[in-house]
Amino acid sequence: MLVIDDDEPIHRMICEMLNDSGIEIVCASDAEAGLKALDRNRTEPVLVLIDVLMPGMDGLTLARKLGSRLTRGKLAIMSGHLSNLSWWPVDLRELPYLGKPFRMAELKELLAAARLESRRET
Repeated sequence: MLVIDDDEPIHRMICEMLNDSGIEIVCASDAEAGLKALDRNRTEPVLVLIDVLMPGMDGLTLARKLGSRLTRGKLAIMSGHLSNLSWWPVDLRELPYLGKPFRMAELKELLAAARLESRRET
């Protein structure tokens, strides 16, 4: 799993939440670092969780870039500032969304769905 968020406490929280999941978690602090992390890893992450508001490239732009690069990995968006998603671009409205703060059960459910869908595509 790749987590792209400029908030370090979010990285720690997600690592703690998924500590027992057996999945490798890579964290990046902005879009550029996220793209580099994706390039460095030999295997595509099952799930890429992207914050919407980050310095530099925003999460929606990054989601578009990653959507064309991922073959099996799934994208999801998170934000602590947005609750009305009706204004989101049409091409991104189908992406799963986690509102911060989210519960462990929500994150685990999202990850389980991504794992299941990834297995179906193999």
